[in-house]
Amino acid sequence: MRPALAASLALAMTVTLLPSAALATPDDEADPQTEQVSEAIPDEHLDLEHGLITSDPEDVALTEPTVVTDLTALPAAEPQAEVYPMPASGYYEVTGGGWGHRIGMSQYGAHGAGIAGLSHSQILAFYYPGTALETWASGMIRIGITIDNDGVTRVDHRSGLVVSHGTGGTTYALPSREQWRVRATSTSPSSCVLEGRSAGAWSAYKPSGLPSGCPITFASPSEGTVDLYLPNGSRRIYRGQITAHHRGTTSNLATVNRLSMQHYLRSVVSIEMSPFFHTQALRAQSVAARTYAQRGVNGTSYYDTCDTTSCQAYRGRGARTSSGGVTSYEYPENTAAVNATDGQVLTYPFPGGKGLATTMYAASTGGHTIPGGAGHPYLTAQPDPYDNTPLNTRNRWTARLTETSLEARYGIHDVTRVQVLSRDGHGLWGGRILSAKVEGYTAGGQYTYANASGTGLYLARPWPAWNTGLSSDYFTFGDPGDDPAPPPSGEVTRISGVDRYDTARKVSEQWSPGVSVVYLVNGAQFPDALAASARAGIYDAPVLLVKQDHLPQATRDALTRLKPGRLVVVGGTGAVSTTIENQLRAYTTGTTQRVAGDNRYETAANLASYYGAGQPRVFLASGEDFPDALAAAALAGSQHTPLLLTQGDWLSSATRTQLDRLNPTEIVVLGGTSSVSSAVASRAATYATTGSYRRLSGVDRYETAAEVAQEFPGGVSSTVVASGQQFSDALVGGALAGRRGVPVVLTRPDRIPSGTVEALNHLGPATIGVLGGTDSVSNTTLAALAAYLN
Repeated sequence: MRPALAASLALAMTVTLLPSAALATPDDEADPQTEQVSEAIPDEHLDLEHGLITSDPEDVALTEPTVVTDLTALPAAEPQAEVYPMPASGYYEVTGGGWGHRIGMSQYGAHGAGIAGLSHSQILAFYYPGTALETWASGMIRIGITIDNDGVTRVDHRSGLVVSHGTGGTTYALPSREQWRVRATSTSPSSCVLEGRSAGAWSAYKPSGLPSGCPITFASPSEGTVDLYLPNGSRRIYRGQITAHHRGTTSNLATVNRLSMQHYLRSVVSIEMSPFFHTQALRAQSVAARTYAQRGVNGTSYYDTCDTTSCQAYRGRGARTSSGGVTSYEYPENTAAVNATDGQVLTYPFPGGKGLATTMYAASTGGHTIPGGAGHPYLTAQPDPYDNTPLNTRNRWTARLTETSLEARYGIHDVTRVQVLSRDGHGLWGGRILSAKVEGYTAGGQYTYANASGTGLYLARPWPAWNTGLSSDYFTFGDPGDDPAPPPSGEVTRISGVDRYDTARKVSEQWSPGVSVVYLVNGAQFPDALAASARAGIYDAPVLLVKQDHLPQATRDALTRLKPGRLVVVGGTGAVSTTIENQLRAYTTGTTQRVAGDNRYETAANLASYYGAGQPRVFLASGEDFPDALAAAALAGSQHTPLLLTQGDWLSSATRTQLDRLNPTEIVVLGGTSSVSSAVASRAATYATTGSYRRLSGVDRYETAAEVAQEFPGGVSSTVVASGQQFSDALVGGALAGRRGVPVVLTRPDRIPSGTVEALNHLGPATIGVLGGTDSVSNTTLAALAAYLN
């Protein structure tokens, strides 16, 4: 969520639960006059797809169209207005920036600032100028669990569960039952009763000595968590205590979770910022979230803050699966950031004395923040150079604002013109739109108009409910019939070293020091590397190469410069020895982790185990050769999608186990039937909720890579080209391409195959980065690639 400002800021916020990310959004309309709105997407899916959850301003009040009975033609435009007649196509093509309210810290910008080398204190100083970073003692916090809205507080029984009258009362052990609940029978707190369920029947139970009535608190001292039943029957795991509070005016109870601030922030920071963001960004987010939460302590008699984006998004420890396992809502990287900033908050010297700052933040500023209003001088309007990162598709976006969407929103039969009357002056195009007028005609041909705001125009067709929708009120109009000038041509550059280990080091120079994680694989064996390249894209992490029993100097130099927060070794000791693993520990202050299996298929499956269940798709590639998997690595990384390996004619038990757990909507098979047989693809499809698979393949590895490239949009700023005959360059290139959101295109060393031509013609890149030396891609081939620059 993005915290709401105080009332003085006059900016109310509400969460918009849109489709994520399975974030299936409508395709671009074949007929722009026909509109369909996608189904709502659960917030946890949005988090997985985009790395964070955003909230939108409250839907602004709509004005009734004003009918001017004596006019049957458009009147003259308002003085000084921007005037935009409706194009013949039936839609405006607009260009905009940002996602969210654009006040305070940009979350993508914090990531970009981390990449640029800023520390978390410098990031906070940039986005909240004039504030001071201090360490305050922080204790417990009480969260109103609004998602538990059925008026009853119900928890699962477990050994060691205790109950008390309020959070600090004497505890009483509860006997074995299936479940426990608290409900009230009247508007009096004394009417609250504790009940246990056995054999499906509820009956009252009151431990001797327990005071009557609410509040009633559940806790598990031995485990530190409580399983709360939500109204839909699912179980959510919360750290600390769960209390049933009586509201005093109704028999419907409120559920409150009391826990330590640090444990609370583990969940908040994990939902607000995905773990693949830069370590310093995660720390800045931790401080901003802690400061905001600390301001709310003792806000009401029984809770401090809520669990929605009207406060800060909070989902607890995780979800309890039907098998008794845990789908975690906390991530190690985020927890490390919370711990590293323990107690840190931002303060400001207000006229009445020093106090906690209002640490607003949003997904993306679009390159310029806007002011927070009187009383908040640290929430300033300023250019934001860090927001434009390769991960951020919302820094600058194009969208379609259709005639039908405006007609539906403003109740005008035939919209023919929009006038922009005022902007706020902050940023490009005169800043965000403050006021506008939507004009047209009634069914009877009379002129009519409605007053509008930029927010209202944006909400007429918002992203991501529409994949060509608008993300904010910061945009400008453009006629889609205009023929924009082609982007300037770039160049073809080579990134290479004296060997594959040094090439990996050179590629890693595209990352700034302080990366959250580095993946290390054997540079002479491709199997473990296949899934590692895709996984690295999740964390915006470089991949470096080692030998089984030797740590090359190039890799040492790269690690010394990168200063990673943690290291992940992929593969067993036959690929990377324990000796090398121990040597690697000296290059990080965090953990060194090994992900391995008995074979390449199990290693890939174990990497996939870190993805949540309910994936939109899973990529399945041959583990017997490398080209198909590495061509898809950047796509898997940019989509945050698991990549599993298979034998051509056999689906291993480890792969089947992960497919069953991941429960994907579809299976995407890489390569032709000689790589992955139809029988194996069909068997894998039985684990998809749709029961189907689709195949990305061509007559050879180059055309298969071209099919993968077709999954990316055309007109990319750059792409990466690597040899289709050596896995190492494509491996490290997959991580680089994944962070840029572009594909890896495979080529032959001495010529450009037809599949490569097909891919480059589709992509139309402005620049091309060629990986590896002349043995991988000759100078002649490099020079010939320039013909495909846009």
